Amino acid sequence: MLKWLLLILVCFPTCGTAAAEELYLLRLDAVGYVKSSEDTPQEKVLQSIEVVARLNELFHSKVISGPETQILSGKFYAEEGTFKASLRYQRLLDVGNVVPVAIDRDGTVITETVLNRSEIQTTLDLKVDQSTTVGRIETDSETTLGSTTTRSRSKVNYQLFLSRYEPPAEKR
Repeated sequence: MLKWLLLILVCFPTCGTAAAEELYLLRLDAVGYVKSSEDTPQEKVLQSIEVVARLNELFHSKVISGPETQILSGKFYAEEGTFKASLRYQRLLDVGNVVPVAIDRDGTVITETVLNRSEIQTTLDLKVDQSTTVGRIETDSETTLGSTTTRSRSKVNYQLFLSRYEPPAEKR
């Protein structure tokens, strides 16, 4: 009985302190358009991933949607009164191709999936309730099929948004 009481007395202040710490929401949006032939294409949110973070701790989030996997990880901290995030973002897309990597003893070919990989690794200064540009990718491409040539453009802006996290209210 004394052990349980001691455990409760040790854990109670720790749990109270952890619950009192502020939580933040980091959301990374990829905004733009892909392979558009329009003169002024409409921009939209192409991908989004978010994670709840606590100051001076590591964070990690992974979202799998069909053939696409997004991973956002890093550390959220404050330095000299400024919020900072050291982050790594990966977007992996299964393009449906495989390559042979080995042959086992029975002569069976072992294959590995080919992934289209995009990655951003950076450290940023952040402000609450404001977006910060993380990166930008722009491409122009030209495809010729027979006598027809098609031009297209892609543009993706990566924006990191920081806000205070408020857990949803419990339903009764």
